[in-house]
Amino acid sequence: MARHDHPIFTLLYRALVKVEDAGPVGRVRTEVGGALFGKLLIVGLGPGEDLHHLPAAVTEVVAIEPSASMRHAARAAVAEAEENGIPVELIDAVGEDLPLPDDSVDSVLFAYVLCSVDDPDAVIAEVRRVLKPGGVVAMLEHVAGRPGSWIRRWQTLVSPVWPFLAGGCHCDRDTRAVLERGGFDTAGVEDFAVAALGPVGAGIKGVALLAEPPAAGREASPEDRDRGR
Repeated sequence: MARHDHPIFTLLYRALVKVEDAGPVGRVRTEVGGALFGKLLIVGLGPGEDLHHLPAAVTEVVAIEPSASMRHAARAAVAEAEENGIPVELIDAVGEDLPLPDDSVDSVLFAYVLCSVDDPDAVIAEVRRVLKPGGVVAMLEHVAGRPGSWIRRWQTLVSPVWPFLAGGCHCDRDTRAVLERGGFDTAGVEDFAVAALGPVGAGIKGVALLAEPPAAGREASPEDRDRGR
């Protein structure tokens, strides 16, 4: 999908993730990936750095990536995963319109992708549609910094130009709120920070589960109704 393709950013990002993988970000990728199992959906494969962090419990991967240059960059990682016994289907598609049946995946991974999708609420709605009951959504995302923090001030300063510099990335999204609006319980999602990453240094990591529906006989609260949209 041409409008999602940023070849120069792909080159820069591919180099960046190689450096990050040797440090705390790589360790968090492994930590977050530990919750994944069964048929895994990766929304936004990028250069494929997450594939070598997957646990043995993952049996197959379907990966969505709308950028042609990113799909090209991921070829070696996809081949390595398949050599290690994990089949990978890489699809040119967007998270807002997943080409998958309802209740068809066991787990979902977001890794630095919800910042750059066009409509994060639509992506989460699609993930909820394709995720089987009892499935998990694991994530490693950068988000808006705390109000008044130096990261938040930096984000406010650069946010008008950041999407043009970073392949459509929005450095100040409230991704936790997006998940909760979409009906996910974020109790298993925690804040973390990597100061060296500047305006994308504030992050969240962990696992979100489908929120429980209101108990029988109890009227849904406004919050419950919002989550059920």
